[in-house]
Amino acid sequence: MKARHEGQALVAFYFFYFCALGAFMPYWGPWLRSVGQDALAIGLLTAAVQFSKVLAPNVWGWLLHHTSMRWLIRGGGLAAALSFLLLFWAKGYFWALLLITLLFSFFWAATLPLVDNISMAWAERQGRRYGRIRLWGSIGFIVLSLGMGILVSHWGLRSFLPGIAGFLFLTWWVSRFLPFASDPQGTTAQKLPAFLPELRDFRLWFFLAAGMLEQASHGVYYAFYSIYVEAHGYNSSTVGLLWALAVVAEVLFFWFGDRILHRWGTMTVFVSAFLLTALRWVVIALWPGFVWIVLVQTLHAASYAAFHLAAIHWVFARFPRALRARGMALYASLVYGLGGGIGALAAGWAWSQIGGSATFLAAGILAALATLLLLGMFRPRSALEKWV
Repeated sequence: MKARHEGQALVAFYFFYFCALGAFMPYWGPWLRSVGQDALAIGLLTAAVQFSKVLAPNVWGWLLHHTSMRWLIRGGGLAAALSFLLLFWAKGYFWALLLITLLFSFFWAATLPLVDNISMAWAERQGRRYGRIRLWGSIGFIVLSLGMGILVSHWGLRSFLPGIAGFLFLTWWVSRFLPFASDPQGTTAQKLPAFLPELRDFRLWFFLAAGMLEQASHGVYYAFYSIYVEAHGYNSSTVGLLWALAVVAEVLFFWFGDRILHRWGTMTVFVSAFLLTALRWVVIALWPGFVWIVLVQTLHAASYAAFHLAAIHWVFARFPRALRARGMALYASLVYGLGGGIGALAAGWAWSQIGGSATFLAAGILAALATLLLLGMFRPRSALEKWV
């Protein structure tokens, strides 16, 4: 019975966390535009969300030396919800929006890598599959991307802030029930082994660099996809459906992904994911008609779900048990934080200079280049050491 309740708590956390994200990501750009921000400002503010992921997970990982994971996750969740409320008073002032966005996303970004670590440890202990726990986050994203599309169609973007705030508080509330005892750092602070020696494996840095480029290619998608498809004649409800379709494909991969990884191996999944990501952006750039736009949304199963599931398994296996939370934090901060932030900044600049189609095309080229770095990740350590 205890294991059942612990599993339900993990499912609920992912569901509510990604409900908030499902409302946030598709409509952050349109909401910013509605309060008077231009393309460059939208890119900067989206980058602020991503860049906060560079610092926050590493700070939280360091704080594990001094406090428990329980307090970090619960405190970070509450701080994220409270700081998000400040956006109600920011109006259209860019610098106020920037400061609040950095504060809110600093706390919001810090909790997820820690919960991923708890989930992987719990799944390993209980003989469960991480992907089938994590897919409930994707379901939450679907529910709110659809729900926000309906709300925005009927009530306008004034429904954007209240909807997200509600789910941030729900995420914080359910975090009290997480199975912290599944992780060696779950309930008490302790002295951890040295982390620096783990960073001397060059394969780790090829993985992180490749992941950064892959996520950087998503910058234009997260910041401008809704604006792009609206410019091609689609309404808010259709935008929500398109985002939801992408996450349906993501859910399906998470359900079967552990089996796919076991059968085909990490390298095949990584390379396939990167190449399909490149294809996705190129098709959006060159063929924005309804049929193609719908079809390539299913490639979100590759560009996000396949990459993320393979990466979580690889990082979890790569680091010793006591340092897995730090490893997850490093992955989240450099790949999603630095990579995503650079991508959002570049997308904002490129959008204003060369337009939407060319920016998506550039994203496709970036994802293709990232594939080359994967070759270094799968070379033997001895071969890599000869390069330096």
